[in-house]
Amino acid sequence: MKKKIGFIIFSILLAIFLTSCDEVLSVVTEGKDGSKIVHNYISMISDKVYDESASMKSWRDIDPFGGESGIDMDNLLFKIENKKEKMIVYGNDESAVELAFFDGGYKYTAFVATEAFSEAMDSLSDIEF
Repeated sequence: MKKKIGFIIFSILLAIFLTSCDEVLSVVTEGKDGSKIVHNYISMISDKVYDESASMKSWRDIDPFGGESGIDMDNLLFKIENKKEKMIVYGNDESAVELAFFDGGYKYTAFVATEAFSEAMDSLSDIEF
């Protein structure tokens, strides 16, 4: 009985969490053999930062997560710059970050890979209540 209640609570929390994820990011990269690899990410957090010194040129110096994003800037899987829309998207296999610049600051959105999210949910479902 306790397992059923725990599973129901877990399912409800998961449903609430998934409905709060309002953005999905898909990035296509090229594999070693020339094939296309699609990486899917789910948005986790997003916020605006008002910083006059932030710009497209200094995007590598921006760290809205205090070093906790888990993305090694020297070993990126992809980096996409869109100068027209003042946007940069970069990431690795597990997470991605989108930076959108505006006059006086930037908006960041952190994404987690669907595979990493699925693994995290599987490990949570193994917990006995």
